[in-house]
Amino acid sequence: MILYDVILGLIYISFDISLIYFYLSNGHTWWAAATVTAVALPGMLECLCYTYSYLHGDLEGTKKQQFLEWLFWVVCFGPVLYPVSLVVWHLVQICKGENNFHRFETLARSRVLNSLSVLTKSALQLTLQATIMMVTWRYDNIPWHSYQLASASLSILILAKSCTDHHYFEMSGKNVKVRTPYGQLIRRMLFNILHIIFRGFVIALLASYLQFLALAVIGLMVMANYITSHILIKTDGSKHIWTAFAAVLLPNCFVSRNTLEHQSAKDTQRLFTKFYRWNSVIFLVVIGIVALVCTNCIISLTSLSNFNCSNYPFLSYDQDLACPPSSPFTTPISSFPAPHSWFYLLGNLSVVSLSALHVFFVFVEGRVCGKDYAPVPRV
Repeated sequence: MILYDVILGLIYISFDISLIYFYLSNGHTWWAAATVTAVALPGMLECLCYTYSYLHGDLEGTKKQQFLEWLFWVVCFGPVLYPVSLVVWHLVQICKGENNFHRFETLARSRVLNSLSVLTKSALQLTLQATIMMVTWRYDNIPWHSYQLASASLSILILAKSCTDHHYFEMSGKNVKVRTPYGQLIRRMLFNILHIIFRGFVIALLASYLQFLALAVIGLMVMANYITSHILIKTDGSKHIWTAFAAVLLPNCFVSRNTLEHQSAKDTQRLFTKFYRWNSVIFLVVIGIVALVCTNCIISLTSLSNFNCSNYPFLSYDQDLACPPSSPFTTPISSFPAPHSWFYLLGNLSVVSLSALHVFFVFVEGRVCGKDYAPVPRV
């Protein structure tokens, strides 16, 4: 807990602050603003969800107690303070002793808060930084990009691990007294790595061409996730909001404990598998087809996306300006218009094939990881 929730949490906060300062000092105001939005996303969702629960009457206690609880979480775990408050909250639990941490209320709250942070902020940060790397890629500066790739690889592992833990914690009905066999964890974690790589590459590639319009595409996917969660999962309304954002980069969902306590393990497994499969199909349609068609139309028929030597994605090449430097795609394809001719071929093929392959692996995952699953008691 000290290593993962406190020390690593402080390192992440320091890295985010350094990244924002680096973008601002180099004049990249939009990149800095996007990074700030990613960092503030868990707090915004926590604020939105607690406001919904307060207005809907889902909080316990008297009117005064409900208001004070809402005020505490909105202020202390709001958009500004969430990353710091998460570390401070875990430090407080450590000071209270190990027995306190193993209480259901404490352990469940810890896992939910961590999952919310990792599956929203970290997922958005990974996609954002991958998009920036595609735009700023320079083939003559490989050592600098190797650092970016190493950082992205670490983020992928953390995301895959956190999503795997979250899945089995939800699957168990949030039972803190059981654990999942390591073989099951490793298999699902490997599938999650594939999902993150496939979806992350597709979203980042399209975003590098759509630029600010990528927010509309992400927003469309969030709305589709919310509607799908509302239809397939009958749970608290605030959980649908979390699911809507957390299921953009990989199949994932949030469910309240009350929803699962009257269901068998098989029914819960079927519920999650059904949502994951529909989520992958929706990603194929919304991102792999609709967003791809819109991207092609925007960059070929309009001037909504402006390109110059400082923001040409790696699949594009401007012969007049000779940029991006040292690009291997200097020769345009005669069948497609320059300077994005290679995107029309390789980019389109990559987006469609990776999105379709992702759907295939989600269906395979349901069979491989769902077979003979059974949690075991903690030692």
